[in-house]
Order: sequence, then C-alpha cells, then structure tokens
Amino acid sequence: MGLGDIRYEDVIAATEEFRSLGRDNFLQQYGFRRAKSYEMVLDGLRYDSKAIVGVAHGHATGEFLRAGDFSGGAATVARCLHELGFVVEAGETFHNPAALLERLRKLKVSRGPGNPAPSRHHPLSLLWAISREADERPRMTPWPQFRDEVGPLLVEFGLPNAKATPEYPFWHLRGSGLWEVQGIPAELTEEMPKTSILDAHHPRAGFKEEAAGLFRDPVTRLDAIATICETYLEDVDRQALFERIGLAGYTTAGSLSSPSEDESSDAGTDEHGRATGPAPRRDTTRSVIVRDEALARKVKELEGDRCQICDTALRRLNRPYSEAAHIRGLGRPHHGPDELQNLLCLCANCHVLFDGLEIYVDPDGLVRGTRGDREPRPLRRDPGHPMDEAHIGYHRDLCNLNARKPAIG
Repeated sequence: MGLGDIRYEDVIAATEEFRSLGRDNFLQQYGFRRAKSYEMVLDGLRYDSKAIVGVAHGHATGEFLRAGDFSGGAATVARCLHELGFVVEAGETFHNPAALLERLRKLKVSRGPGNPAPSRHHPLSLLWAISREADERPRMTPWPQFRDEVGPLLVEFGLPNAKATPEYPFWHLRGSGLWEVQGIPAELTEEMPKTSILDAHHPRAGFKEEAAGLFRDPVTRLDAIATICETYLEDVDRQALFERIGLAGYTTAGSLSSPSEDESSDAGTDEHGRATGPAPRRDTTRSVIVRDEALARKVKELEGDRCQICDTALRRLNRPYSEAAHIRGLGRPHHGPDELQNLLCLCANCHVLFDGLEIYVDPDGLVRGTRGDREPRPLRRDPGHPMDEAHIGYHRDLCNLNARKPAIG
C-alpha cells in the first residue's frame, strides 16, 4: 500500500497523538509494536517510525494502517519520513544496559547564569524515580505527587540559590529518551505547559516501560545510581541523599529492613528518672527472609569456622563460632541469591565491616579498606568453596558508590 498521500502536517498530527496518549497506549490503540529498527527523532523526542506513518496515513486519507498492512524499513517508512524532512535513526534498544547508562551520562542539564555547575534537577528526579522502581511502586506518578515529593528534594540537595522547579524535570526529562508524560492534551504540548495546566490536568510521568524494565534489575540499578552520582552529584553527601530519597539500602551491603517504631514505655521511673521494673515489651509482626541454613553450615565447614579475611577462629560456649555473610545482600534492594557462591565465612567483626562497606575485595583478591587505612591482605579461599566474581564486584561497586575520592579499585 502506497504512502505517497502522507503530508508533513499528517506526521505532526500523529506525533501529537503519540505524546498525548503516551507511547504504550498509542501503540496499543493503533495495533503496533515498539520499533526495533528505526525511530523518528523530532525536537529531541523519539517516535516509533512505522506506527507514526500508519497513523499519519489515517490523518491523510481516513484509512489508518495497522502493522500488518504495510512493510517497514529503509525503503518504505524511513524513506517516506526522510522525503518529508524528518530525521530517522536506527532505534536504540533499552534492552541493552550499556545504552541506558550512556543516556544517563548525556542528560541535557541546564546551567544557571554565573554558575558553571550543571543543574541537579534532572539527576535528583531520576534518582527519586529509581527509588520507586527499587520499591516496586507504580511506574507512572501523578503530577501532584511528583511536585510534593521531588520539590523538597530540589531545595535540600539542589545547587545553592537554585530555584526548586519540579515542573521542569517532570516535563523536560522526556528529552532523555527514558521518560514519558501522559495526560496533557496535544494542543497544549507545543511548549512546556505552565504549572496551572499541570495542576488542572493532573498528568502522569515516569520511566518508559523498556527503561523501567532495566531498572528492575538490581545490578543495572546499582550501575545507574552510581553513574548519576558520579556524573552530576559528586559533591553531594550521598548517605544523606540516599536516606532522604528512599535509597538507604544502598548505604549497606545487607538487606534493607523496615525501621522499627519508637518504643513506648509504660514502665515507671524513680525520682532520678531511672526506669523501674522489667523492660517494656510489645507485640510485632514482621516478614523475614528464609535462609538456607544448610548452606551456612556448608561454608563454615569448608572454611573451618575461620574468618576468610582476618583468619580469626572464635569460640563461643566452648564451640567454634563464625558467621555466614552474604556478599550481595538478600532482599531489598540487592536481591542477591542464597547460594554458596554468594557466601563468605567471617568473624563477627569482619562481617560488620563488610556489610558496613568499610572493607572490600579488589579485582586481585586482596581485602582493602575503603578509607585506605588497612594493610591489604588476600582473601583466603578453600578450593572447594566457589565464589562468584560478579557478586564480589557488586559489593565493590557499592563500596565505591559510598566512598569519597579517590575511587577504589
């Protein structure tokens, strides 16, 4: 079927529908899948070229083409759009984590007058959205919630004297290719909508589905957080930021547990304010990870209940005592596997230091301190105790994320 009836304005009308409906709804409504080969690029945004042409044909002739009605490719869809003056590029798939990280390194961040430092609005907003993926919360967020949660972050962690304008990243992050906004009428998208329009229409914004899918992988998510921090937030107190933004799990190698509620005591006190009677108690309900105790016993047996880092052999109640430590933590946000390759046999002291990101194993198998104040020593490994280098590298990346300069190796 010919595409010669399509005019420039028909393509523009199709892109307006695309932005108004959102990518997923647009493709579903008109019977297309995501582009695998070619994307049309217009004003910094990327569109599925075949879907745009099919809908543009409908605007031109009244006959909306579906995916099975015509072929896509360089000789048809790309040629049609090129001849109308549009830019068509090979589609960059986000099934590739490397492409995702490259997009994060190339964010279009503004620079204020007299301040050469890049604005932190986009990076902080992305970290906030990544924390939602780590918590398995909805991908798209309504504008009022984005405004009320991201706005204070921009005040606390933005550049000094910079205005907190959450509407800017809410809308302009679309230019990253990772982000979409849904719910704004097409006729109001020629330029950035005023806050009064956002308040009136309650649009939603968030990562595109393909980007969100990559952020759900713990390893890619850690790489993304590190990339954003190293590229745009080098001087920010990361532990304070992570605590505030919902990424506190990345300040420890262990699993994130829910903070306990403040204890309320009904115990009496004497005239000096000291408690009298037994310590108070309260009933609680909590969810805990079920560990394979046989694996813990196995790693201790293989290593002879001797710490693999400091070689200490402890005893408790007249029995050998050691702890099975997970290299990549179980549960949120690390979701490491409970397997022998993810376990170390450590003493209590080294376990605390390892989970607290004070020590790490370098690529040569030497245990080093993140502050550079420890003499390196080799990690002892029993021949029968396999360890996955990917888990060790994940822990090392966590240490690097939380360490101050210079970067650890």
